Amino acid sequence: MSERVKQIVPELLDEIKGVLKKHKVTFAEYRSAFEYLIGVQEAKEVPLMLDALFNATIVEIENESRKGTRADIQGPYYIDEDYPIVTDELPSRPEDAGAQDMIIRGQVTDLDGTPVAGAMLDIWHSTPDGLYSGIHDNIDRKYYRGRVVTGENGHYCVTSKLPVPYQIPNAGPTGDLLEKHLGRHSWRPAHIHFWARAEGKRDLINQAYFEGGEYVGDDCCDTDHLELVVPEVIEDGARVMEVNFVLEPAQAQLAAE
Repeated sequence: MSERVKQIVPELLDEIKGVLKKHKVTFAEYRSAFEYLIGVQEAKEVPLMLDALFNATIVEIENESRKGTRADIQGPYYIDEDYPIVTDELPSRPEDAGAQDMIIRGQVTDLDGTPVAGAMLDIWHSTPDGLYSGIHDNIDRKYYRGRVVTGENGHYCVTSKLPVPYQIPNAGPTGDLLEKHLGRHSWRPAHIHFWARAEGKRDLINQAYFEGGEYVGDDCCDTDHLELVVPEVIEDGARVMEVNFVLEPAQAQLAAE
């Protein structure tokens, strides 16, 4: 790791210094940026800002070495690896009973199309009003989070409630930078998060999006990968999200690193 630091950090600093010199940044402007970064820290928005500005670039780099389904950003709302196993539905809040039902299903295969049995899929998404359990408004972390395990044919299926587009926190310095200074918006399209793991396979973090959904292709987090935009299919009133994954051997991950 120290060799990577020696390799990357000096070059990164040189690039930043080059931009400062190119634009003849004044001392007052430098101090203003200094105070802004202090504000980011005080607002506890460092993870938010880094994910909004740079996560998509790191994913783009990683995807250069991927042969299966391409990755997408993880986002800051994955809590930890202790997700409960679910076999039928992600737990939903009682007050969301009237929200539209959703069926999340699909198959996990390898590069040859062979089903991957026993693959674990961590799944998490927002509430029907755009919040995340365990993060916002003291919502119990048990809601809209769970881990499903694929069967012998690599299939999985779980039900939930439909998420919606939402704004990332925009009242602090990150929102101020995006909206006021860069002229961008702070909205994310509705999406479902996945983290696929299987023995001997390379981990895959991804997101599935809703075809025709607002902000799809115009994500404030610069997520242009959109590998998994799912066509609109309704079954018995429920929106079906057919999300399939192709996992490559774990050796590919070692080679990439």
